[in-house]
Amino acid sequence: MSLTGTPFFLLTVAFLIAATVALLLLWNRVPGPGALRWGGRTGLALLSQFAAVVMVLVYVNNSMGPFYESWADLFGDSGQAQLSDPTGGKPQPGSADQTAVHHGTLRFRPFHGGAVQAEAVGPASQVRGSLYVWLPPQYQDPAYANTDFPVVELLSGFPGSPQTWFGSMAVGKEMTALMAQGKVQPMILVAPTLNVLGNTVDAGCADIPGVARTATWLARDVPALVAANFRTQRGARHWGVMGYSAGAYCAVNLAVHYPGVFHAAVSLSGYNAPSAGLVTRNPALARANNPYLVLRSARKQPDVVLLMAGSLQDGDTVAAAKALLGVLRHPGASRLLTVAQGGHLVSVWHNWLPVALPWLSAQVR
Repeated sequence: MSLTGTPFFLLTVAFLIAATVALLLLWNRVPGPGALRWGGRTGLALLSQFAAVVMVLVYVNNSMGPFYESWADLFGDSGQAQLSDPTGGKPQPGSADQTAVHHGTLRFRPFHGGAVQAEAVGPASQVRGSLYVWLPPQYQDPAYANTDFPVVELLSGFPGSPQTWFGSMAVGKEMTALMAQGKVQPMILVAPTLNVLGNTVDAGCADIPGVARTATWLARDVPALVAANFRTQRGARHWGVMGYSAGAYCAVNLAVHYPGVFHAAVSLSGYNAPSAGLVTRNPALARANNPYLVLRSARKQPDVVLLMAGSLQDGDTVAAAKALLGVLRHPGASRLLTVAQGGHLVSVWHNWLPVALPWLSAQVR
């Protein structure tokens, strides 16, 4: 049963109702001496409270995230990584993985939302993570057999999961509709693991000495792995990055620090300063990973364009967006996107896709 599916949420509601009914019916019917009766009543009360907490957590996860897309994501089971395919990319007789799609050095398995998924180890960062790749229909069209495609890297929040882009965010469905309307060009979308330390410790989208090289994984390894396995256009002018929440901060931070990799970045409800304790405890590292400070103090700013989106009901996301755009000396196609209503929600970020994807498409041609 899916962690984020309606059946599981309804099961938690039924569990709460059953626990509450049991509390009311059995309160005065617990047998035994006084201590045992009060122990039983306490257990019934705790059970009902536990049921209520579980239901609320599932509701929050489904409506505001999902922060955890699957049971494996919740319990930290990310699987094992594999960089090379010793079979030469051919399924072996008797293999359990007969549905794998082979591209270059990685083995991709079908995922929902039209995406495929593979595990990888970053050669530069040594980070173990997943890649979820969505290919436009044109990729398999013989008429496009010699065509290379631009790429957009998609980043989730913290806690969060790259699967969300093809689940609740439904980015593949949105891309298909926008291509049919002629509003976007065919692009490859790739959502890599952002939370390389799991969903309990924020790695902060930074290279942290002795801990993890998240920035290297996202800005060097992921582009290299995607380019090695798919027909991608080369050069930063054909690559963009987009994220929501912590991933939005990360998208801008990567574009600012790796303008030779990403030319365009989209921030959906992002912020400008690092918030991860592993980063903020080191003042120099925190300053180096503050895109606002980096841009403001740069003698020559990187050649990047930014789409900054925020909601007036979502803290200071609009103020942060305005501040960041305000320090750009040559804003070019950079834009501010705001809405009056909506909090820090997947529904808000999804509603921005019809604007964000065409903007990205125009920047990475």
